[in-house]
Amino acid sequence: MTVLPRRIAIVTPVLSDWKSFAKLVSEIRELPVLSKADVCVVAVDDGSPILETPSDDLIGGPVREIQVVRLKANLSHQRAIAIGLAHVERELDVDLVIVMDSDGEDQPCDMEPMLKAHDDQPGAIVVARRRKRSEGKRFKLGYAVYKFVFALLTGQAISFGNFSLIPRNRLPNIVYNPSIWNSFSATLLRSRVPIEFVETDRGKRYFGRSSMNFSGLVVHGMSAISVYSDVVITRMIIGLALLGVLFAVAVAAIIGLKIVADMYDMTGFFIPGYATNL
Repeated sequence: MTVLPRRIAIVTPVLSDWKSFAKLVSEIRELPVLSKADVCVVAVDDGSPILETPSDDLIGGPVREIQVVRLKANLSHQRAIAIGLAHVERELDVDLVIVMDSDGEDQPCDMEPMLKAHDDQPGAIVVARRRKRSEGKRFKLGYAVYKFVFALLTGQAISFGNFSLIPRNRLPNIVYNPSIWNSFSATLLRSRVPIEFVETDRGKRYFGRSSMNFSGLVVHGMSAISVYSDVVITRMIIGLALLGVLFAVAVAAIIGLKIVADMYDMTGFFIPGYATNL
């Protein structure tokens, strides 16, 4: 039988789409797995042009409180998460924190297997790994390239996003890591905290369409890779050194063949003219 924590904070960034946020909170309220929990929903307003305040009617069931952290300017999705987690670490007394998007693609019903995984491995961070993506072909191709480049440059495989569960005692490992300002998921990967994976399906957006485009994916990928900047630089230096050695050996071999061919008048041994220039 699953033993649920009593106090849970749910951190979710919001940019103007308070309608989706209200839908998310209403679904959280109806989750049987949270029926005995005390939930505080922390909405990080990432510089919305029009200020809105969530209705008090959203509070009910396990949702005992809704806090809105308002940012003066739009700082991006990743930095909004970082500030929300810092707020929880400093201001709230909770047993664990769940990070999720408010647009419906991270499904509240997936909290149940994540909580179960937390009960089995209470010292680990639990992340949701999607079985498959439902975006367009161009985005899927770009995402596959991003994962390949990330693995090539860092030596690590990244297969999850922001939807995650962090035990309270692991929160400082994440909040006080400066790389969280660039990429939340890559920071989790590099935190050296054990990670448990839960397979999930991508939900449908409550309203509208995703604002993430190909350019945004490129920026997201570069931010994630920057978390491993020291590793990337080291691997690039090693790779360039090996390439330089290979190039030197090839040049030496070509020059050696040219000298041998001239010494022994090997007129039948053809060496292209550009080889000498090389």
